[in-house]
Amino acid sequence: MGRKFKKIMAVALAAALTFSVAPVVPTEAAEVAQHQTWVNQGNGWHYLQGTDVKVQIANDIIHFTGTGEIPDFDYWYLYERPWATSNCHYVMIDDTITSIGKYAFYEMKNIKHIIMSTKTFIEDTTVFQGIAYKPVFRITGKETTTKMYGTIPYTSLESIEAFAQVNSMGASYILDDQKMATEFQCSVNPSICNVFVSTDEKAPWQNVDLSGNSNGNVMTPIVKLSAETPDYTLKLSAQRRFPGKACYEAYAAFIGDYTLATTYNIVVEKEGKKLTTTTNTLKYIITIPQKYRQVGRSFRLLAIGQGVVDIYDDLDTSDETITFATDKPTTAYALVYK
Repeated sequence: MGRKFKKIMAVALAAALTFSVAPVVPTEAAEVAQHQTWVNQGNGWHYLQGTDVKVQIANDIIHFTGTGEIPDFDYWYLYERPWATSNCHYVMIDDTITSIGKYAFYEMKNIKHIIMSTKTFIEDTTVFQGIAYKPVFRITGKETTTKMYGTIPYTSLESIEAFAQVNSMGASYILDDQKMATEFQCSVNPSICNVFVSTDEKAPWQNVDLSGNSNGNVMTPIVKLSAETPDYTLKLSAQRRFPGKACYEAYAAFIGDYTLATTYNIVVEKEGKKLTTTTNTLKYIITIPQKYRQVGRSFRLLAIGQGVVDIYDDLDTSDETITFATDKPTTAYALVYK
């Protein structure tokens, strides 16, 4: 049996194991967005004081220009957004805008079309939560920007994928490049719905009715119990998911000289109830995605538990799978390699 190490974590993990679907409404003790001042210049123009960021609200478009970020907004002061009362259907974000902060367009139900760059980070699912049903995201360009969590890179395109993985609005995504679109759609499991290339005749833009035109939402089996430790009373399921920031910080602390490949959520159930522990230690087999397979490559799993990170070395010799043994299966995992 491979080595298994358990180390106490000093970071708070419970708050962000995955990219959360629902907004967290701040309490009095919660951190709120830093105060910001938008100055009205007239003719629909506003600029964010102390920055180069500007927005023009005109001709059915909310258009952001300049260099910098669209900052987080305080949930309780959303009326301070200069575009809060706008009925515009389009949002256009220049590729010099580095990121879009929390609640930026939250509950703006007229917004149907978003034009943004692969270089811009979406910082939180609340950014576009509650906009029009079946919105269209036109994601332009091929370049990305990168943030680092220790030695782990996290790109702007991954932040858009992380948003798309939890999207429940029937959104579609149009990219410029076929390879990028394919990787975008298959970045998580189940795959992202309604991903198109701009040259595809089916790519919806003005017409957002996707009837007979949808794609994605394909679930690929990932995990199974080893034949060495069968238990037919258990139900296993797994997804490839982008983790939250706290997970990245935890993984970065324990990744060592390994490289992050991908992340999973694994759930083990018995009689409809999730099991955080099993009576016996069982062996699980995870299929390694094709793009990470390489002869002689060494894999291990980093598993986030209740205040701990467990490290599982590979118990098999296959280049296509990783086998590990645990009595605490339901948690978030990172597959790493060297």
